[in-house]
Amino acid sequence: MHTAAPPPDDVTRLLQAHGTRVASSVGTDGSWWVARPVEDDDGPWLEVLVADVPVDATLATRAGLLTGLAHPHLARILAVEPLGPGRVALVCEHVPGPTLAAVRAARPPLADGEVVTVAVPVAQALAELHAAGLAHGAVGADRVVLTPGGVPVLVDLRGALRGVGTTTGDVHRLVAALLGLMPPLDAHLAAGLEETVRLRDALEALLRGRATSQEVVEAVFAAATPEPVQVPEADELAGAQVALAAGRSGVARSAAPDLPPARRARRGPRRRPWWPVAAVAATVLVLGGGALVVRALPDPPAGASAPATTAGGTAATPIPAAPADGGGDAGDARLLADERDPAAAAAALTRLRAAALADADASGVAALEVAGSPALAADEALLAALAGARSDGLVVDVVSAAAGGTTPDGDVRVEVTSAMSAHVRVAPTGERTDVPATPGRTVELVLRWTPDGWRVWDVRAPGGATP
Repeated sequence: MHTAAPPPDDVTRLLQAHGTRVASSVGTDGSWWVARPVEDDDGPWLEVLVADVPVDATLATRAGLLTGLAHPHLARILAVEPLGPGRVALVCEHVPGPTLAAVRAARPPLADGEVVTVAVPVAQALAELHAAGLAHGAVGADRVVLTPGGVPVLVDLRGALRGVGTTTGDVHRLVAALLGLMPPLDAHLAAGLEETVRLRDALEALLRGRATSQEVVEAVFAAATPEPVQVPEADELAGAQVALAAGRSGVARSAAPDLPPARRARRGPRRRPWWPVAAVAATVLVLGGGALVVRALPDPPAGASAPATTAGGTAATPIPAAPADGGGDAGDARLLADERDPAAAAAALTRLRAAALADADASGVAALEVAGSPALAADEALLAALAGARSDGLVVDVVSAAAGGTTPDGDVRVEVTSAMSAHVRVAPTGERTDVPATPGRTVELVLRWTPDGWRVWDVRAPGGATP
């Protein structure tokens, strides 16, 4: 059971003045609490966030602007109250529901239509802040809550109170977050589905300039059609939140500790494993946790290759286009059985995965990935989109692979840079479409050691960024 961290005395006195007491703590900085009414069970629940900020005239101006805001996708600030020298409390209406970080951690990447449904409302919420002369300063997946009714809300406005953000920074963080929600780029490119990167290309273009919130709205609507965001069940979200171990707890009011029976009874019947949030692009806001950084690498010199590294960071055998010992798929398969060299295994898995995708071979893809993993779910969706189309002449050249530590679950993170050759996509009807080569792109593979050797658990942005 989640135990509420006891607040300091000044916060306790503030809560008492509002007729509430702590029900649970949220966030990781020890200064964010959800408070429930002491007397009236049907009374308003509050969130209290403590910010370290000097109390001066500029703070009073920003506080006045914040308390004057009313937007369906922004947390409602009820009061800004000084606690002591350099300490101020934001008293907000409680927003029940999971964070988008927890939603993404518990499910595969979002489809393009879901990303559109994510992008438009958050851009509109940011526009409301910016019009008031404020900036959020910390846009991210753990700062957006999806309520049980499907209404997304941008929370934690302490950055706006401090005055530390910028409008351009907010928009760039939003775009980076959206990219972090999307499927890994390498699978789409290897499958020759150029149309599936239209939204990604539009978003990446926004990162190269001083884009506005309105430009985000226009760009995403031009690239894809919105569709409802699929949200996992509460038990799946709870497990994902433990794995995240960062940001707002995401515990819904119905799941928080010390709740009255009447609130627990409102959970209703168990839903199917995935359920759509009934909302449209104008009313759903979803954010992700990290940017997918795409690096274009120069072609390596003939006969040269980049060094790989082992999990301990030491140099390993350079990675050629295909293993020399045994050659082709057989040589690659042997690399998966070497527990000491996850970097070489990641390179082999990249080549084998591309070959399976090129053949539209669902069983071949499944053999390379952990059952029930985010990677397998994403590739199953990709194969469904391929609808049996093959890619003739596709070769994936792994330029480099470097292990970069482990996840909390003990899986190994490996950054892999690879480039795709020109090839021909062949539809089941026989129609042939030329697909051009692509420059090097970098992703992070999360590898898990299994009884069968190394297998892919997830594919993420470089540096371990996840939604």
